[in-house]
Amino acid sequence: MRRVLITGITGFAGSHLAERLVERGDDVHGFSVEPPPHPNLARVAARVTIHGGDILDAQAVRAAALRVRPEILYHLAGQAVPTSASADPIGAIRINVLGSANVAAAARELGDVHLVVASSADVYGVPDEIPSPESAPLHPTNVYAATKVAAEAIFRAPHAGRVTILRPCNQIGPRLHPRLVASEFAKRIAEAEAGLADPVVRHGQLEPRREFLDVRDMAAAYEAAADIDEGGVTTYNVGSGDAVPVSAVLEILRSLARIQVREELDRERVRGGVPDVLLLDSARFRDRTGWRPVIPLERSLSDTLDYWRARVTKGPSAVGMKAS
Repeated sequence: MRRVLITGITGFAGSHLAERLVERGDDVHGFSVEPPPHPNLARVAARVTIHGGDILDAQAVRAAALRVRPEILYHLAGQAVPTSASADPIGAIRINVLGSANVAAAARELGDVHLVVASSADVYGVPDEIPSPESAPLHPTNVYAATKVAAEAIFRAPHAGRVTILRPCNQIGPRLHPRLVASEFAKRIAEAEAGLADPVVRHGQLEPRREFLDVRDMAAAYEAAADIDEGGVTTYNVGSGDAVPVSAVLEILRSLARIQVREELDRERVRGGVPDVLLLDSARFRDRTGWRPVIPLERSLSDTLDYWRARVTKGPSAVGMKAS
């Protein structure tokens, strides 16, 4: 049994990681600014310990870390919605960069702790290489990506223990924030099925090809990363290995709908500077850990749609709940 501390434990990836680590028998602690109840942790609430505090409060982060003294510190807290980061760049910088600096400082004081950090494939921007290896140049093209590049730099500073930085592709699945594409489509369909919205999904570009990885497979990747023992700072891509057009996500969700749903181009959602293809070379991580994704895209989308169906039936307040 390992003692672990997860920042952002009540969010999308953090809650799925918590469930996985509880199931394996770890002593799981979390750091979160969100007050109870924590709906994303409903399945394991009795078996995790939450330490409340703001990631921007260096003393609160330090106090939680010293209280828990984890063997593994997973840093997953942050602003994870690119459009929200662009709308509030100062807020995103504070959370993703200054918050990461507070976590890094706490980890340095702990000493012998393995720090596993969530970065993003967005750091490659419009990539020079397809698939993109970890050595590819970083070309952040939006605020969110820039904050992730800056956070990585903070974690590359001298550190007494181990630091493993993961750059995941797009993650999908239950609890995904409703402003991210797969969840936005699914939520709209669930609302239409319940008679709360017109049966139409408005979208931006559907041609770009992206890797989509189920968050539960990503939770397994975070778990596997904790066993990497190379010393110093290491960086790994984590992807599904298959880039599909965004149109395929919409078509699968439409096929799962219980009513006929139209699609409609919304020109306000069309953004410039969007790369045609984002595909990661994840061979190093797979070879190092033996990790492989096991959940197909169709199941991820079906589960996401069912997640929103359950919340839509609980009323308007549940539909608007935080799902990051």
